[in-house]
Amino acid sequence: MTIGPKKKISQAKGRQRHSTREGLNIKRMVDTYQIGICKNCGAKKLSHRVCPVCGYYKGKQILTIKSKSKEKVVDA
Repeated sequence: MTIGPKKKISQAKGRQRHSTREGLNIKRMVDTYQIGICKNCGAKKLSHRVCPVCGYYKGKQILTIKSKSKEKVVDA
């Protein structure tokens, strides 16, 4: 005989629990990994990594970043 939940958990309670867990994981990540600021665009990024926003690393463009609007394309 298996033991299962005694009552149904509402969607709001479940989502609230998961959102709290996600916030805690972000805090742990910030405490564990060094977060730096991109010198090109000023966005937060992991240290010693290419910036996911602009694609620059150490003053050089490494990645080509395409924005969702087709007007702006940054080439490497």
